[in-house]
Amino acid sequence: MLATTLAVAAVFHGTPVPPAEAPWFVSLTTRGPFCGGALIAPDRVLTAAHCVQGAGPDDFHVRVGGRHREFRGTYFPTGYRVIPSPVEPLNPSASGTANDLAVIVLRRPVTGATSLPIAATPPGDGETTLTVGRGATGPQQGASSVLLGATQQVVPSAACQATYGPDLHDPALHLCTQDPTPNGAQACAGDSGSPVLVRRDGVLQVAGVVTWGGETQGKACGEGPADVSERVLAHQALLTGPPPARLAPYSTGRVAITPTGCRRGAWRPAGIRFRTSYIRRGGRRACVITARTAGGWTRVESYNVR
Repeated sequence: MLATTLAVAAVFHGTPVPPAEAPWFVSLTTRGPFCGGALIAPDRVLTAAHCVQGAGPDDFHVRVGGRHREFRGTYFPTGYRVIPSPVEPLNPSASGTANDLAVIVLRRPVTGATSLPIAATPPGDGETTLTVGRGATGPQQGASSVLLGATQQVVPSAACQATYGPDLHDPALHLCTQDPTPNGAQACAGDSGSPVLVRRDGVLQVAGVVTWGGETQGKACGEGPADVSERVLAHQALLTGPPPARLAPYSTGRVAITPTGCRRGAWRPAGIRFRTSYIRRGGRRACVITARTAGGWTRVESYNVR
């Protein structure tokens, strides 16, 4: 799944956030946390699409309030896409994304934890934001044992696009934030999908989902420039409406190229639309299965070549 290759984001030079102030915070884990998220309804978790694309309920754990919560599946915009870095176009870890948010559908509603409201108005230029996460705290650093917050400000879209270029930055989809102080708090490795928050009437509300940043320019954690998140309001109907009839597809077997074609193996859920294509890998032929539902898409290459 893409979370293993795309750069993910966390908090560099962050300040501890007491768990009682963020009961809605969610950690996505395997052997440790790899992405963050937020409970936006008792049975829905908001995160980044690249954290969950191609993954099913047996591939990672969802933890709310430190407890494992079972989930049915995920869905995200069918227009989600990966955008190669202009600096390192062949490096997936340096890629940007667009339409990069997702919803995890829990099997049972969470009780005793307040959901995080969605900000009804977009943040204005210069407005203060708070990004929270539990990932790495700097280059070569491991995940944080506590929740950390980075206080930043909204960067005008024109300035952010001048930094990243129009191929990467879309003002309608992307929210740019940066710490203007010498502290330089910003997103780093380990917590994509974490919320970018604003205050409305004294209440923290989610305005963005952390997705990418300086890695697209060849920068390491803490080197800037602005962090980029997916704007939540651009996807309000997806987040607040009913889940699609078919959640996002994922493979439960192995895709293999055979003497007679491509064996796609087992997939879930039912009702997937498949497309098969072929590529060259190391001078030999491999096959690729692209699977689509109303809830999203994924692309899986065969484990072998012929």
